[in-house]
Amino acid sequence: MNNHQHVCISAYGAVTPLGSSLDEISQSLQHGHSGIRAIEKFDTMTFQTKWAGVPELGNRKIRWPREVGQRVCPGEMLYADVAADRLVGHYNPIDHYPASRIGCVVGVDDPSIDPQRCIDMTDQLGSEASGQRDAEIKKAIEFFRISEMMNLDVTSVLRTIHSHVPFAGYSRCHVGLCSASLQALGMAKQAILDGKIDVAIVGGVSAKVNPFNLAQLEAIGAVCTDPLLEGAHRSRPFDSRRSGFMPAEGAVLFVVEKESAIEARGGHNYCRLLGYGASMAAQHIVAPHTESLEMRLCMQRALADSGVLLEDISCVNAHGTSTMLNDFHEAAALEQIFGEVELPPVTATKSLHGHLIAAAGAMEVLGTMASFRDEFIPGVLNLERQDAEIHVPVLSNTRHTRLRNVLKNSFGMGGLAASMVLQNPQEGV
Repeated sequence: MNNHQHVCISAYGAVTPLGSSLDEISQSLQHGHSGIRAIEKFDTMTFQTKWAGVPELGNRKIRWPREVGQRVCPGEMLYADVAADRLVGHYNPIDHYPASRIGCVVGVDDPSIDPQRCIDMTDQLGSEASGQRDAEIKKAIEFFRISEMMNLDVTSVLRTIHSHVPFAGYSRCHVGLCSASLQALGMAKQAILDGKIDVAIVGGVSAKVNPFNLAQLEAIGAVCTDPLLEGAHRSRPFDSRRSGFMPAEGAVLFVVEKESAIEARGGHNYCRLLGYGASMAAQHIVAPHTESLEMRLCMQRALADSGVLLEDISCVNAHGTSTMLNDFHEAAALEQIFGEVELPPVTATKSLHGHLIAAAGAMEVLGTMASFRDEFIPGVLNLERQDAEIHVPVLSNTRHTRLRNVLKNSFGMGGLAASMVLQNPQEGV
């Protein structure tokens, strides 16, 4: 493909556990500074999980029970608002494109009911509510007004972003859990190449570090609750002691457009979205396919779409969740994909920032932008002893080297998977 037809990232806005700027994120990734911190949003006394990748903003602004005078705002909308504000502070596409040619594709989790609203409703009903089921249901319906229900719709994130960039083109919310934001990038890339739009706001938003979600994750054994490990030590992709992921949240938004348009206005090019592939195995509601089918298919499709040879991949930015099944199956799929070709170094930055669910892929693309700019592959934190059944070259220490092409994976529950080949914008210059 001619360079001028490449779709690239030209701006970003972020709220993440590692900070908001590329400088902050680069420093954390290079030097192993974890963004896992104590959860201050709610009392974790009854939980085994007391730490998460919560942005400092989230710990300050979101509290349950709510403090007097505290603004009620769902976490998804808070993070989307701040990320969008930071994005347009760098570059606002409405200054260069008509609204009808601007799209928005965002990976987002289903927003949760604000726990404070449940607290308030319980207080309002009182202890004598039991035995009056029909009457109390009516009170509950009245309590959770239409405005509350609107905040629980995934499109509330689109409305929030629209308040900063009044787009009127192709728009979507993708709710594919852990692969959502990488699939959003792929969908936006294709929409631009197909001529549906000229530019898009793309990324992911998640605010799942809340009492309801944490209780569910602990109940199904998805998060690490190892009592011998604390805080940042619990997120350990590919390590023999891994036992679950570290919850995290935040928002990462990008502007994506054709390289020719970026060059014409003298804009900044952070990364080329060179190839994209997606697949779905759906063999099990949670676990990966037993033969790693969905992982292999999406990587094969992304590589074919990019036209990049296996030997030209500088590194793999793995999904690497720190769960027993994902890391084993992802490593097995990588061995199958590369075959006789020497595997490039593998990294997994969830060890440093946790798993941002719908925003995970976007978070890791942002980290890859830092790697391109500052020429490094981040080491995997807490990789003390690599699992003996994992035979890929996982980095435990940061390696300083120029990167050409990175294979990025994002795999979700139920076999929904996405991969993307990202290229250093200096490549070919």
